[in-house]
Amino acid sequence: MRIVLFGDGRWAADTLQRLSSDGHDVAAVVVRARASDSLLENAATAMRIPVQRPAGVNAPAFVTSLAALAPDLGVSVSYDQILRRAVLDVPRYGMMNLHAGKLPQYRGRNVINWAIINGEEEIGLTAHVVDEGIDTGPILKQITLPISWADGYGDVLAHVVAALPGLAADTVREIAAGTATPVPQRAQDGTYFAGRGNGDEWLDWSASSRSLYNKVRAISRPGPGALTLLDGHRIVVWRARYDPSWPCYIATPGQVVGRVVGDEGGALVKTGDSTLLVQEVQITGAPSTPPRWRIGTRLGNDLGTALLTALDRVATLERRLLKEELA
Repeated sequence: MRIVLFGDGRWAADTLQRLSSDGHDVAAVVVRARASDSLLENAATAMRIPVQRPAGVNAPAFVTSLAALAPDLGVSVSYDQILRRAVLDVPRYGMMNLHAGKLPQYRGRNVINWAIINGEEEIGLTAHVVDEGIDTGPILKQITLPISWADGYGDVLAHVVAALPGLAADTVREIAAGTATPVPQRAQDGTYFAGRGNGDEWLDWSASSRSLYNKVRAISRPGPGALTLLDGHRIVVWRARYDPSWPCYIATPGQVVGRVVGDEGGALVKTGDSTLLVQEVQITGAPSTPPRWRIGTRLGNDLGTALLTALDRVATLERRLLKEELA
């Protein structure tokens, strides 16, 4: 089958290698205008496959160049532009997308992170027909991978990257054989997630231990890491542990209430319902280490205290200005 691959990153590069090794003719690779890395482009170049980098994938000039390749199928793996009808109609069998989410749930972006944040015990990998919506086209094939209680973002991402090329190869094989059976998605079952942005990483210590634990592991390496404050300094929380059997009680959220020694130890921080064992932290510019916080240390930002402090400073400044005017 003659294929044009649209994509970015390790999973797209590995999918390119797998489709080529299965004997498919990859006519061209289309990379993001601003690629996250050069893995796909390097792989295509090494295989002597032409690479295109359109600023606008739906522009008439690109559609014309795509049609000149006469592809049977378009395959998208982490491509970031929405494909419109002019592009979708070019390949003889249309466009197929590989999505790391259990469609119709988990449409959108950063869905691996969101699945962990939501405490999911599995993540779906879906091959689906591309329509003009966002991850809304009929499902061609779907598998699931387990998410363990201790898995972080890097663990789940590695499992997804390892499994995705096989799903792509199996689906393309069924399309070529005429045995693929697209199943329409039920719109009422769909959930959509937007991309995470600056500020989403902050920990709210009044939240439950479970939600804080899920958030820490969901954005751990290679993600940005969860954030908290200590004496006005930004702290990255890379690793934590929580056991649902730990006692629940009311106390001050964000306060260090204990220490656990040993390789898997750290500082016990009070949450909205129980505690979270913080095991690895980092201050900007310094290496990551286990926390060495004293019991009673306060993490996070006490907005009430900060507001009162600011008001006191304003009042002091006003008194000083008034005194200078009267002098």
